Parts: sequence; structure tokens; C-alpha cells
Amino acid sequence: MPCQALLVAIFSFFASTGAENEPAKGSTLALPLPSRSIVGRDGAPGRSLRAGNAIDTEDESTEDRAFLTNVKVRWWLEAEKSDDYVKKALKLDGLKGEALTTNKNYKAFRYFVKKAEGYRLSKWYRHEYNTYQAWKEMGFVKITKASDLGKIRNTDQFRVYKRYVNTLDSQLLWRLEQGMNPPAVFVTRGPSEAELTARTEIMAEAGRSVAYAKVALGMREAPHPNKLKLLYGPALEAHEDFKFFKLFLKNKAPAIQGELRFSRPSTDCRGARQKGKTS
Repeated sequence: MPCQALLVAIFSFFASTGAENEPAKGSTLALPLPSRSIVGRDGAPGRSLRAGNAIDTEDESTEDRAFLTNVKVRWWLEAEKSDDYVKKALKLDGLKGEALTTNKNYKAFRYFVKKAEGYRLSKWYRHEYNTYQAWKEMGFVKITKASDLGKIRNTDQFRVYKRYVNTLDSQLLWRLEQGMNPPAVFVTRGPSEAELTARTEIMAEAGRSVAYAKVALGMREAPHPNKLKLLYGPALEAHEDFKFFKLFLKNKAPAIQGELRFSRPSTDCRGARQKGKTS
């Protein structure tokens, strides 16, 4: 037993060290890490977001903690092995029904499946994946037109992408509440209209405020040390991504589209959370 415990400890050390040293994929939009900066489309660096637990994790039972110490399962999780790979490694391939569920290795497989998604999202978060990188990881590279979104909306892959988008939005809200300047543009500018459309629709579905949508889409004046001066009127309508802002309004609630013509309200939206607010 002492020998096994030592092996587990050594493996865990190298697994975590190796994961942290992997180079981050992609560019620009950064995620919250204490030693990194967020860089927007204009190249302006910003302060980091919090490095707390961005991906929600469930409380682990005693049984779960026991499985987590299993060196093989831990390695498969860190290496992002597929369900089929793990099932074969546990000699469960080909088994179905009771033959599968009563196998001594089934609990380990069930635990792997349960935790695999959280491990994947946490790894993306640690390595500063932007939403378009997550889009590509889900195999959506060929989905480039907004009209093609219907092909993937109900897939498990899209659900994972959506979960990651909501995590990043929550981090930007936290940043605003802490009085930090946001990156110039938080919504990813990738080569895909479909991804940016999906990204905007998810933001609307989550009930983000109009003020938040403007910040996320970069619809603000030059950065100010104390206030976020959002765009209104002609300046707003002239913005290159105005069509996505209109999409946000349409999906959130048609009635608030009148906000486009309102007089300029208070421009300091720091700390504003989405509690039915529209500006």
C-alpha cells in the first residue's frame, strides 16, 4: 500500500505539472489567470480575471475521492481520452446491459464519464482558450454560416460549447464588479459568422444586460480609467458588429430595441449584473 500511494503521488505531480506547461492554443482573448493579461482586439492589455474555480465541480463523495486516486483514471482524464478508449482499456468494450453494469470495472468507467467534461473545460480555462477555440475543439470548424446552426444546436458538443461561453461571461461580469477594465472586445473574432452568432445568442439567453452586451461586443468609447462610456445613437449603429447587438436585443426581448433611440443614461456600468436591467 505505501508503494502504491507513492506511485499515485508521483503520477499526480507529473500529470498536473505537464498540464500546466502545455502551450496555450490560439491567441488574443485571454481568460482569468493571475499571471496573465487579457488582450483585446486593439491589443490593449488588461488586468487578469480571477483564477478561482471557473468550472463548477460537484462535491465528491468518499467513493468519488477513492476513484480520483486511481492512477489510470486520473491519467485518462488528464489526457482527455475518449469514452471508447477507456471502455476498451477497462475491458468493457462489447458489454451491454447487466453484463456491463455488474462488471467490476464499471464504476471506474462511470466515474470517468462523469468527470471527463469538467476536466476538459478546466483545461481549456487554464490554457486561456477563447470561445472560437472551444468551437473548433467541438468539431464545428465547417459550420461557418449562421443558417447552419440548426444542424448542431441540439448536439452534446454544442451543449459543452455553451457551458464554456457562459463561464467566460460570468468571469467578465466578475471583472466589472471588481472595478477592472474589460478587454476591448470579449466576444471572439474568429473567421466564423456562425460562432459569433451562437456566442451572441447564448449571451442573450443567459439574460445578460444590454450594458453587458455592449461591453462584451466592444461597443464603448476609448477606455477611461474610472468609467465605461458605452456607445449610443449613431455611434452605436455605426459599429462594425451592430448587427450582432441587434441580434442580442431581438433574442433577449423585442421591447428593449427602443433602447437604441433613448437618451444617453449613466455611462458607468461597473458592477451591473443582469437582474432585468436593460442599460
